[in-house]
Amino acid sequence: MKETIKVEKIKASYRKIYTDIIIDASAEQVWYVIKDTISYKKWAVFLTDIQGELKDGNKITAKFQLNPSKEKYNSIDHTIQVEEGKSFYWAEKGPMGICDNHHFIIEAINKNTCKFIQKDELTKGATFLLGGYLSKIYVKGYQGFNQALKKEVEQRFN
Repeated sequence: MKETIKVEKIKASYRKIYTDIIIDASAEQVWYVIKDTISYKKWAVFLTDIQGELKDGNKITAKFQLNPSKEKYNSIDHTIQVEEGKSFYWAEKGPMGICDNHHFIIEAINKNTCKFIQKDELTKGATFLLGGYLSKIYVKGYQGFNQALKKEVEQRFN
């Protein structure tokens, strides 16, 4: 499974995270599964639920399970920006004043293959204190979500 994972510490209060995975399906098929947020409970890890429609300018509630060995979930409200069929993201201040600029991007490689990207920037607030810790949790979570998405898309369409 070809994946890219990068974490950069730009400065004490600024971290960049990048993950991607190649999915053997069209960009349209991946977008279909991404928009089917109701089914996340069946297959997704880390980002286990989104309440609200993935539509430009909408407010959603994203539900995260930071540690899969525990029952605890965190829910965060976001206003999202959506480029239909290609991407969605949020850029807002979360707990402890940390600004989260999180992107979900689908890039077509050809008609039957695409790259799914999750990238994030953590800035401000307690990033100087928690940035390294959060980066490790997020990378593991993004990687798990990416792999689960790949499996779900490829099972549905191949």
